[in-house]
Amino acid sequence: MAPLAVFLPRLGLLTGVALGALLIATPALPQASDGDMPQHLLEAQAAEQAADDEPAEAAQQPIVEARASGPAVTGSIGQSERSWRPQGDGGGQVDVAALGRVIAAAKAGRVEQATAGRNALTDPVSRAVAEWAILRSNENLPFARLAAFVETNPGFPASQRIRARAEAALLEQNIDGATVRGFYARRQPSSAKGKIALAIALRRAGDNARAVQLARDIWRRDDMSADVERTLLSAFGSVLGAADHKSRLDHMLYAGKDGTALRAAQHLGAGQLALARAFLAVNARRSNGGALLARVPGSLHADPVYLLARAQWLRREDRAREAAAILIAAPRDPAVLISPESWWTERRVMVRKLLDAGDARTAYRVASGHSVRRGVARVEAEFHCGWLALRFLNDPGTALRHFQAGRQAATTPMSQSRADYWSGRAFEALGRQAEARRAYEAAARHSSHYYGQLARAKLGLSDLPIRRPAEASPVAGPSARALRMLYQVGEKDLARAILADLGLRAMDTGQLHAAAEVAARAGDAKGVLILGKLANNRGLPFDIHAFPTIGIPNYAHVGPQVDRAVVYAIARQESTFDPRAVSHAGARGLLQLMPATARATARSYGLAYDQGRLISDPAYNARIGAAHLGDLVAEFNGSYVMTFAAYNAGRGRVRQWVEAYGDPRDPRVDPIDWVERIPFTETRNYVQRVMENVQVYRARLGGGSSLRIEADLRRGRAN
Repeated sequence: MAPLAVFLPRLGLLTGVALGALLIATPALPQASDGDMPQHLLEAQAAEQAADDEPAEAAQQPIVEARASGPAVTGSIGQSERSWRPQGDGGGQVDVAALGRVIAAAKAGRVEQATAGRNALTDPVSRAVAEWAILRSNENLPFARLAAFVETNPGFPASQRIRARAEAALLEQNIDGATVRGFYARRQPSSAKGKIALAIALRRAGDNARAVQLARDIWRRDDMSADVERTLLSAFGSVLGAADHKSRLDHMLYAGKDGTALRAAQHLGAGQLALARAFLAVNARRSNGGALLARVPGSLHADPVYLLARAQWLRREDRAREAAAILIAAPRDPAVLISPESWWTERRVMVRKLLDAGDARTAYRVASGHSVRRGVARVEAEFHCGWLALRFLNDPGTALRHFQAGRQAATTPMSQSRADYWSGRAFEALGRQAEARRAYEAAARHSSHYYGQLARAKLGLSDLPIRRPAEASPVAGPSARALRMLYQVGEKDLARAILADLGLRAMDTGQLHAAAEVAARAGDAKGVLILGKLANNRGLPFDIHAFPTIGIPNYAHVGPQVDRAVVYAIARQESTFDPRAVSHAGARGLLQLMPATARATARSYGLAYDQGRLISDPAYNARIGAAHLGDLVAEFNGSYVMTFAAYNAGRGRVRQWVEAYGDPRDPRVDPIDWVERIPFTETRNYVQRVMENVQVYRARLGGGSSLRIEADLRRGRAN
């Protein structure tokens, strides 16, 4: 299954089933965003059949932190789209067909032909779009050309790839030091190659102290190919010591850069090399992990890298108490741990294992020993601590402190509403009703999010406000014009790259509204959703775009009836309304149907099965997908919670969770806690996201009373 988080780390492509890591904002590591990266139905079914009862994210993901290759882009690139004004805007004839030919040539690598076509364009926006497409589509272009675009088009959306290529060219093309220093006069380097070029330029200019400091920082933190490493070492190797090499080793191990880590270990001797090999083996679940741990010299057994690897290995060997003891006694200084986020990932998995074993107190000790100071991991860690204290240890005072700490770290409406909702629950348990109401009111402002909706239900509110930009007409600036041109020449992927960048960065709601309307008029539900969801995650009023209603064509229904809002909710989460989406596992189309599932469903209702139509005919996909959903709802006697969980993780897993945590259809079982007990972060997130989607789509599609989240959570009849 594929929520929208998956593809943000690849903004330049945007051709997969869903958009990346910052989009969903589900608090969980080791992702770069607030969310795990869900697997498609085949992977979920494989997990269902696996003998290992370890949570999926622990089984499939390394105990490492996700880390970009450099700091966030700063300077003129990445500012609000209001800062982009193409030179000479306002004149020239728009020749859309000519622009299309330029882009086609650029994508085919015919740079000279594309450049000639670009030079023939007279409209400034067309020329800028053409140059952007040429520079994005081709490597090894001259630095001067790349830099000219960066300098003359500040704020052009989705230009990070061009900026990165300009930085690489500084080093690869041996650009003179004065030019390098000038390029970075108003911006910071965002890549290893750019940093190395600047360090060399600083040294040549006589600023040796700054050059050495920058070189050390690069070596400690930045992933590089072996060739780029040699370039840095040839220039600065003499000033790098054992502490620098150890820092690099640890950073690369935690970042999952196996080859880079092993090269770093070569600088430190046999002991650290043995430690690196053991860590990597355990992290990859190789059978020799335990044997390699045993070969690590005793002098390194207090090394945090060793401790984390051993804790993970012990947990997998079902030696939970020993693993928990290591985590509880581990160092807490973030500077010593290097990656508190990686440690939290292991703590989180251990917490779930201990909770399933009935040891909530030890689970709390493991969770509360985290050292995460900021970001998504801190939000998640503080939630776990608070939830354990409130729901399992009957300690609402301690729980409240954790929920409030998480609220301070939260930056997205989803995380903020969760912290406020649970603060309200803690206040209620303390008998502080007025403060509880204020907390629920704060959460309820985020009405398109799961816990905001639960807070509204707590307050007795049955409506669900749909936020939208001001009624004033959208302002069609140059970005909207660029988008219109790209859609006219059939370049949806390039248009979506711009939409994603605007959704992430632009603050002018008029410009955002205009861009979304261009995508809507082009019939690109996925593009509308990309911009709307990213803008919503920044607190901007874009519910109507984050939940588009143009994504599913009309279809003839077969099988048990299922609410149209549920079909939309699933499709939004599965494919982001991309009718041609195909997952790595083979799931297809709007509702990401596996061919075997689609074939069986079609046959059971007397429909002809055609695998090709699953992606070529969205109405066909929706018809079979809705029938499959209806079958699941009927199988679980009406339970949406169980249906959504099964759609993501498989029926067998849901049966296991009912056995372990009770039946969410049973009035004696709290369905909110039941969902939070789901051990797979992916599936837990999935159920919550689809449930919130249902509420919003009921309101958007006009299905009666908008907010029925409590009834939907309790829906169904226990066997």
